[in-house]
Amino acid sequence: MLGAFLFWLAFLVLAYQYVGYPLLLAALAALRGRRTPAVYAREEDLPSVTLVISAFNEAEVLDGKIRNALALDYPKDRFEIVVASDGSTDATNDIARSFATDGVVLHEYPVNRGKNLVLNDTLPRARGELIVFTDANGMYQRDAIRTLVQPFAEPRVGSVCGELIYKNFNDNPIAEGYNRYWELDQMQKRLESSLGTLLGANGSIFALRKALCRPIPNDVCNDMVQPIWVAAAGHLCLYEPRALSFEAGSRNLADELKRRSRIIGRGIRGIAAVWPDIARQGAWLVGLELLSRKGLRYLTPLWFAMLLVGSGLAGGAFYTALFVLQLLAYAAIPVGFALPEGPVKRLASPAVYFGIGNLAAILGWWKVVTGSELGRWQTAERPFESGSPQAATAESSRE
Repeated sequence: MLGAFLFWLAFLVLAYQYVGYPLLLAALAALRGRRTPAVYAREEDLPSVTLVISAFNEAEVLDGKIRNALALDYPKDRFEIVVASDGSTDATNDIARSFATDGVVLHEYPVNRGKNLVLNDTLPRARGELIVFTDANGMYQRDAIRTLVQPFAEPRVGSVCGELIYKNFNDNPIAEGYNRYWELDQMQKRLESSLGTLLGANGSIFALRKALCRPIPNDVCNDMVQPIWVAAAGHLCLYEPRALSFEAGSRNLADELKRRSRIIGRGIRGIAAVWPDIARQGAWLVGLELLSRKGLRYLTPLWFAMLLVGSGLAGGAFYTALFVLQLLAYAAIPVGFALPEGPVKRLASPAVYFGIGNLAAILGWWKVVTGSELGRWQTAERPFESGSPQAATAESSRE
């Protein structure tokens, strides 16, 4: 009896997480109806923008990033490029300084403290009405900034998230799995955006009104917490998938586990950081989205463990068959990772990335429970490789 209960409880939670929640969002969006987004009618109406490039030991990619930013299609008199260097010990600062004659501003901080503390010190010094946050390895399509800021023509819009596309240069299952994961994420973003309550953003390309930016704790995700605070306060948070940033995926399993577990650990702490605002503002829709999309997702390993244990305890032919199928599926994950490059490995990549994601969630919870340091960062080797055929779109913005 206990086994069947555990199994069906986990099954229902997972069904809601992957199917029920998107359907609920679609139903709410249909009830509210679609609205025509505002855009800036004239070139002179475009707002001033500060692009903040967060950097820690990014010498490998920073030159290309700055050249990419300088070539973006946005009025130069309303566009500021800032490099916020968090105690970099390589050539990052020298590279940024070499672009001073092009108007690039370097905020150099001598001690590595963590991205959020650096942003807290940098944002008050920004000249733009809008702050666009980006990573040093994210290469923008030429019209990315112009496209990203258009929804701000509506005064109620407080945050806009663009689209991050991961590039798969070596046909590895990690990078390939990224793209499958983002397809599901994109669908949920579109639905949340249709309600004006996009839950979080991504650090490669998102914008906030400077007036709405708040100091943020060092151990949470800036791209999650800031937009949720904005949405909880009643401002619109939207998704603009035509504003494109391109990044390379992690090169190996160790890098990806480190990156994902750190993000999840910071996300878990982020829920605690935003919940008081959600409760105080009575932002029930934002709270529902936060628990449905983030809270349940961070507990995904628990639900799958309950499926496995429940089917193992329940007995009977039906549950035994499910138990065996789950064991086979888990065994296929390392097999898929070890397969030689080719179509079969690409087909298995979503399962491999699923396994990596769940292991990262377990590690993320471990870091939270043990009080691990989540503020300071370490740069993974994920350079933007111009040799990729898909890189041409982003590379063209440097010409």
